[in-house]
Amino acid sequence: MVKELDKRKVKILKAIIHEHILTAEPVGSRTLAKTYCLGVSSATIRNEMSDLEELGFLEQPYTSAGRIPSDQGYRFYVDRLMSEDIHYNLNMEKILNKTTREKQSVQEIISNMARMLSRITRYASVVSEPQLQGTKIKQLELIGVDNSSVLIVLITNTGIVHNKIVRLQEEITNRQIRYLNHFLASNLNQKELIKLNSSYMKELELELLKKLDLSQEIFSLIDQSLRKMSHPSDIRLYLGGTSYILDQPEFNNMENLKRVLSILDHEEMLRDLLYNIPDNGIEVLIGRENELEEMKNCSIVFSTYSIGNKASGKIGVIGPTRMEYSKVITLVNTMAEVLGKIILELSR
Repeated sequence: MVKELDKRKVKILKAIIHEHILTAEPVGSRTLAKTYCLGVSSATIRNEMSDLEELGFLEQPYTSAGRIPSDQGYRFYVDRLMSEDIHYNLNMEKILNKTTREKQSVQEIISNMARMLSRITRYASVVSEPQLQGTKIKQLELIGVDNSSVLIVLITNTGIVHNKIVRLQEEITNRQIRYLNHFLASNLNQKELIKLNSSYMKELELELLKKLDLSQEIFSLIDQSLRKMSHPSDIRLYLGGTSYILDQPEFNNMENLKRVLSILDHEEMLRDLLYNIPDNGIEVLIGRENELEEMKNCSIVFSTYSIGNKASGKIGVIGPTRMEYSKVITLVNTMAEVLGKIILELSR
């Protein structure tokens, strides 16, 4: 539970956080007295800083240095002091809508969002594709690769394209592929992926085998591929600006840098991190609040973007705890809103 602070301590804590975000250096009482209109002497500021350190809001990285905000200090700032700086950025919405071309695929739009978010914040960004469970099949098509291999192409109503090559134990003809495509279109187009349960797919399989001289294998592989493609573990992530990690003084330490890059380089760990974040709007995890040891020197700011009224994917940034939280939260919130609207429009 966050402790209550009097107004003077609040002003001093906020000034230290602003100064440390700008300089990445420990902040001293003389700097605060000269730079910020706090209305008290350096000695008074020094005493208040000592109290804030005892309360857990500040840390002293080494003897005789100034103070830096602790994770608890940043949490107090995010929860209590920042609300007046957070707003929906209408200008950014206009820019996003202008730069998003109609001819772009959803994957291209998501990739561009990731790059834009990292470019503006100067932190690493991550955007996930929409989850497929709540979407409908717009088109499912088989394309022959050779006599015993087919490419399964799934296009959802949200514009996401998934494809997978499957290899068969026996040969398949072009005539069989054409019939299969007609059958799949008649029975699966506009169906919600989440409703394609095993009993429904078994019924389709039996119906198909009555009409086409084909082994059971091909339909089983189609069923398995659909289940895999619609599973969260198969959702693709788009990263932007991982090189910006190198620009942060906090990661001059090679061990700290390796820890963060180990997460960004392993999509499975990053995906687990994202999908452990609740689907309830903006979520901010600061330093040691992160469960992963590799992220203890980082803050993550993520939001869920929704398509219609269904939570669908995640968008956000990973950076040092010395993050421009108000700027980042405003951008992430705005981009989540815009991305959800764009995908919804494309799905109609």
